[in-house]
Amino acid sequence: MNKIILAITFLALSFNCSLAFAAPDEVYLFRHSEKLTGKNPALSEEGKARANNLVTLFKEHQNIHLFSSNYKRTLQTAAPLQAHFNTKLNVYNAGELGDLKNELLKLKGVVVVIGHSNTTPQLAELLSNEKVPAMSETQFTQYFILHNKPRSNGTDYDVTHHTMSF
Repeated sequence: MNKIILAITFLALSFNCSLAFAAPDEVYLFRHSEKLTGKNPALSEEGKARANNLVTLFKEHQNIHLFSSNYKRTLQTAAPLQAHFNTKLNVYNAGELGDLKNELLKLKGVVVVIGHSNTTPQLAELLSNEKVPAMSETQFTQYFILHNKPRSNGTDYDVTHHTMSF
């Protein structure tokens, strides 16, 4: 009987520890692609082409968790990834990045977030605890990759700044 109780206790602790240390291996943070003008604009033709090319950055991945703010330009940027991976598109509130961070840290695997020129660097800083360069309103080729570096007191990320070649 003692062995059974010990085994159940060990399994329960193992399960709880795996939940406590759940965090994505990689987080990709993109600003939406090029847009038209106006209130809540759609993507331009150039933006649609760039959104379609995002899929090429994820050739080695079988699946991703996909997040987008609820604007035409971000949803349209995420659409080719959603179709390619046949995955759910999770819509987040761009004004509540702390809530998004908490949601992301519960996931495992690869996470992709489509945001804005102001929110993308802010989210990178929240996840990495590092200062990252700002994105200009006219810059659409810059993105961040955050790599998980587990720590005994939680998870932090190393952030790298990248430029798309397309």
